Amino acid sequence: MHSKFYTLLVSFLFLLALSVSLEANSKKEALSYLNTTRIASGLIPFRHNSFLEKAATSHAKYIIRNQISGHTEKKGKYSYSGRKPSQRVRNAGYASSFTMENISINAKNEHDAIDTLFSAIYHRFVFLNMERDEIGLGSYSTSKKRRLVRAYVYDFGASSMVKMCKKKYKLTPKTYYTNHVCKKDATVVPWSIFESNKAKIRVKNPAMVLYPYAGQTEVSPAFYNESPDPLPGYKVSGFPISVQFNESNYKKVKLLKFRLYDEEGKEIKKVKILHKKNDRNHLFTAYEFALMPLARLEYSTTYNVYFSALADGKKIEKRWAFKTKSFKEKFYRLTEKKKKLSVRKGETLVLYSVPISKKDVLKNYSARGGLKVSFLDQNTLKIHFTRKGKATLKLSNKRTVSFTIK
Repeated sequence: MHSKFYTLLVSFLFLLALSVSLEANSKKEALSYLNTTRIASGLIPFRHNSFLEKAATSHAKYIIRNQISGHTEKKGKYSYSGRKPSQRVRNAGYASSFTMENISINAKNEHDAIDTLFSAIYHRFVFLNMERDEIGLGSYSTSKKRRLVRAYVYDFGASSMVKMCKKKYKLTPKTYYTNHVCKKDATVVPWSIFESNKAKIRVKNPAMVLYPYAGQTEVSPAFYNESPDPLPGYKVSGFPISVQFNESNYKKVKLLKFRLYDEEGKEIKKVKILHKKNDRNHLFTAYEFALMPLARLEYSTTYNVYFSALADGKKIEKRWAFKTKSFKEKFYRLTEKKKKLSVRKGETLVLYSVPISKKDVLKNYSARGGLKVSFLDQNTLKIHFTRKGKATLKLSNKRTVSFTIK
């Protein structure tokens, strides 16, 4: 009996260790994936920090256990670890509250979570931040049928601030101080030293950051939603193009032109240019600009961007190109209300239902016959044909596709 119990215990411990190891590898791969994008954009990579990871993991657990999304926590709820991100990282042991946070809900995996956040302009700017160099990745999921089943949380900090907070500063007359940056609020830091430590990381980063970066491929053609919402009234639009200036290199930036062209040289006219003065959520800085296409971009298409601005009185021009996602599988662009298609058993088809309006996203579908269907995004389905005969696919936007499977 003791031998059997021991075997079961060893098996349990092995499975637990394996689970922890797989989770650690997943986070390591996710950080590598994120840093690959930062480096390609010219930025320095993030370094892993265990205190930030502890805070991020705790908040991910809070989100799923309480079924509450967002950056704030309420005392008394399951897994409460601090009301705001700055409090949570300090409670986890991080020395500074100079932090930022990104959250992705119900993504398929870590890569999907990161890609989704890059399509959302406010969250993208957090990933491409020039004043943070440390990160903690946390995740939590449930197998139960819930509205929120997976949460991915990313907490960011600055190593220069951690070093700053470990020092003591004397109070001197006619000097401005801040006492909300370090783990102990009693620690007061001269404002000039606080600003100089922000700059220590900025100066390691480029003068400008373009995204998608020049030559980038497999770019998502769509943006769906974000909280807060930069495009109210739109449930689907195109992937944002952004430009950021480094505050350490420039003091004043004035936008001149921001244009997007398809591969035939035709300008995409239906766009909205966002900047600090017209950002309804007041999250853009004076150094951030975004072109928001008001309709989805096309798949497998090269787009060209032109940007010009006056930076400290000097004209700066940038021209670059990127290409949207392509598929190896057979691809069909659906615009008709009813369509008949002939396919073969064992074949896979990517079906893109072109949005009818700015609110046209596929909520569900019904399939009959030999069809195995899955969502790629909220307008695109992947269909595998499992047996010969007739099959029908009905979409929530009232489009119907009839298949003859040979």
